[in-house]
Amino acid sequence: MTTVADLMTADVLTVDQDTPLSQIARVLRARDVGSAIVTDEGKLVGVISERELVDSIAAGRNPDVGTAIMWMRQDFATAVPDMSLERAAELMRESHVRHLPVVENEQLVGVISVSNLLAGSHA
Repeated sequence: MTTVADLMTADVLTVDQDTPLSQIARVLRARDVGSAIVTDEGKLVGVISERELVDSIAAGRNPDVGTAIMWMRQDFATAVPDMSLERAAELMRESHVRHLPVVENEQLVGVISVSNLLAGSHA
């Protein structure tokens, strides 16, 4: 059985909770990814994706003033490395997200995305 560990991205983009939205947008574009994990002193506290960046701009917020903590998703689901791909996909559907942090022993070890799942289905 293929698991989350088999397809997850281990090189996770993390940003501090005080990172300005404009900086997050630049890093997402430079790394060609759709989300970043938000941390506070190394602890996972949220997820910020393209969706939250669009929401902040649509609300009229200045992206140079707004920060990750103001717009991040705090109620996020997580996956574990030995989770089935089917369960990860189900969690994404239920949570209406395209990215799940992968956590093991309370430590961030990766991210699994819809893109990972689609790429894995063609392997």
